[in-house]
Amino acid sequence: MQASELQEIPLRFRYPGHLALKARPFRLTPDPAFYFDSRTHSEALRGLQSFLHREDGLALIYGDVGTGKTLLCKLFLEGLDGKVFNGGLILNPMMNAKEFLAEVLRVFDIVPRCHSTRATMIETLRSLVETEGEKGKQSVLAIDEAQLLSDDLLDLLARHSDSKDKGGSSLRVVLFAQEELAARLVDRRMRHVRRRIAMTHCLQPLSPDEIGPYITHRLAAAGSRNVIGFSQDALEGIYCASWGHARIVNIVSDRCLFVLNERSRTTVTRKIVGQVLREEGIPTFPKGKASANGRPRILRLALAGVISALILSGSLIILRLAAVL
Repeated sequence: MQASELQEIPLRFRYPGHLALKARPFRLTPDPAFYFDSRTHSEALRGLQSFLHREDGLALIYGDVGTGKTLLCKLFLEGLDGKVFNGGLILNPMMNAKEFLAEVLRVFDIVPRCHSTRATMIETLRSLVETEGEKGKQSVLAIDEAQLLSDDLLDLLARHSDSKDKGGSSLRVVLFAQEELAARLVDRRMRHVRRRIAMTHCLQPLSPDEIGPYITHRLAAAGSRNVIGFSQDALEGIYCASWGHARIVNIVSDRCLFVLNERSRTTVTRKIVGQVLREEGIPTFPKGKASANGRPRILRLALAGVISALILSGSLIILRLAAVL
């Protein structure tokens, strides 16, 4: 069962009182309060801070399903200094150009007029960026699920991010997308967009040594006071089943807590993990049988080729190629 298939499985609604939890530690809804500062997410945030202070153009954060893109997007926006940045967020960009521009204006608190043309809304957006720039504020637009953007919208964003006002301000755009967007950018027709990408980072799954701290952190954020434990072999079992994808780690861990309820226990063992995996139909792979991020080798090589092509274009300034390989 793949991460994309698991996302529709509902989590248990409540946990028993003897586990002493005030909230659901492994819910799928992205919540910055449960953010775990993994190596890959920390690097992405540092790269974005550098992008905001040194570069114009576009930034691209991409990764597989369940690697925490939406959570990182929310955390990034919440971390913006309101005195310096004017941030906006679009969650689902699957729309035509006029609908998209109208939505961009709305997230920046501008109500577009009825029957506004594409050109009119672009001019309104430029005026907004210029006005904010005069106040000493940089306009930043974050777009989640950016792989849903049409080629036309990607081109529009690239051109607008390349257009500076009289004061030298331009719209900063950060794309949070699945890996397919990186593949699309190799196309010759997308070279203008590719040239405008000033920063990129590929989010990686959690490493084996991060699984335990991740689970402990989520439990603590939910109010646990070291009542609940996961044995080392249980953590190894969760990693072999999830390949480090946080979404699957959450699903398996949630099921394990439900089993603890049934058995009135407080420690998750490898046997409990095995039971959960069998019941949910989640396959597990022995160490060394699966790649670090769960991709078949041919897919990893294809992705590496995509990224290499982007490097040759001269458009990327930050990349962790070794982590992908």
